[in-house]
Amino acid sequence: MKQTRRLIRLFALALSFMTVFTVITYITMVKTNASRWLNNAQNTRLREARKTTRQGTVYDCEMIALSLSEKPGERSYIANDSIRLAMSHTIGDQYGMSETGVENRHATALLGLSDITGADKTLQRLMGSEPAGYDVVLTVSAQLSAYVSSLFPQGSRGACVIVNYKTGAILGKVSLPAYDPADIGAAVQDTAYYDRVLQYRYAPGSTFKIVTLSSALENLGGIAEKQFDCESLWSFAGSTIRCAGGKAHGRISLKEAFSESCNITFAKLAYETGASNLRRTAENYAFNDNFLFEDVVLYSSHCLNSAASVSEVIQTGFGQGTCEATPLHMAMIAGAVANDGVMMEPKLIKEIRRPGGGATQTMKSAQYKRVTDSENAKTIAQYMYLAVRNGTGKSAQITGYTAGKVCGKTGSAEFSNDKEAGTHAWYVGFLYGDEQHPYAIAVIVEKGGSGGAVAAPIASKALKKAVEMNLY
Repeated sequence: MKQTRRLIRLFALALSFMTVFTVITYITMVKTNASRWLNNAQNTRLREARKTTRQGTVYDCEMIALSLSEKPGERSYIANDSIRLAMSHTIGDQYGMSETGVENRHATALLGLSDITGADKTLQRLMGSEPAGYDVVLTVSAQLSAYVSSLFPQGSRGACVIVNYKTGAILGKVSLPAYDPADIGAAVQDTAYYDRVLQYRYAPGSTFKIVTLSSALENLGGIAEKQFDCESLWSFAGSTIRCAGGKAHGRISLKEAFSESCNITFAKLAYETGASNLRRTAENYAFNDNFLFEDVVLYSSHCLNSAASVSEVIQTGFGQGTCEATPLHMAMIAGAVANDGVMMEPKLIKEIRRPGGGATQTMKSAQYKRVTDSENAKTIAQYMYLAVRNGTGKSAQITGYTAGKVCGKTGSAEFSNDKEAGTHAWYVGFLYGDEQHPYAIAVIVEKGGSGGAVAAPIASKALKKAVEMNLY
């Protein structure tokens, strides 16, 4: 009888915990979705408020005014073409063409309709002054973003994002092709309104080997000391895996396989690790998560479902198959490795300020999740350092930089069954051991070809510029 009562109590306690968890999750989702609707360009309340309220100004982190209103019903954008275009997806527009832009995502603050503006709006009405919204100060540097945009090949599509992996602050952000928020009627390339940093999901290619390596270290004892054989081609479970350029790496260590980006070794690692373990590690790194961040709308990344075939598992091991990720998520993954295994929540808003001055809301860093333990993170960081020093990421080295180590991973991701279509060029990485510049980066150039030849040099120059600007 005592045993029965004990089981009943345990069941009741578990049920209580589940109920509380469900309620909290529900409230969080409702609040987030409600916020997204309130800030949606189709919300008639916003359209009406723009006619009667002088909207707040959007500033970058150096207080460069990016968009502003002299009076209700009007909106102008920074005259500098390179900054305006480079920042277009981050700024957004009055029509919600870029649904993730600040003009849309944080419209209620800019119009003085959010909870934090209530008392000030009441005071404005009592004093008979013109209704005015709040100013929004971003974490992003407009000058850095414009510089990064200039590094991409002319006419290319792609994205780059630089984050502070200690705080989560987004420091630089570019999505190409750009569009002009000051001239929505101008002809733009197809899909130009989509923010490739936040909304586009790409096969991560060999950058996913960071996750496969982490899973192997966590689940396969002694794997770091094991030797692997690569003869340029491996056929298994209905799949034929090739290393880039048909290269045969021969007998290599795990460290060398990562540095040289050996597809066959990482396909074998995925098979040996197993579907459930690899999926669990991927989910530790935030794949399959429903991101509900306060500052940014980030689309979910996907990797392996419970019904994944053996072939899909081994393809996933080197970042192909059905695996896909956004550039910001890949930057978060790199940053988590640099941050001793802790992934930070991305932040875009540095401050929200009253019309007359004074901050009402300032950025507060938040840990999103732990992706792996500190020791594994240090091992992965060392492998990523060697990949830049000796391997496929050599072009990411920064001339004259001695404050820390440049660590990274290249990727050349297939996006079509047509082998003639080429590959997307990837690079993800970070500066390690430099307390003044804890920067992580992700770069992708669509149809760019080799990550080492195309994306890594962009990352090198972008990080060097960020260090010179001493952003934090």
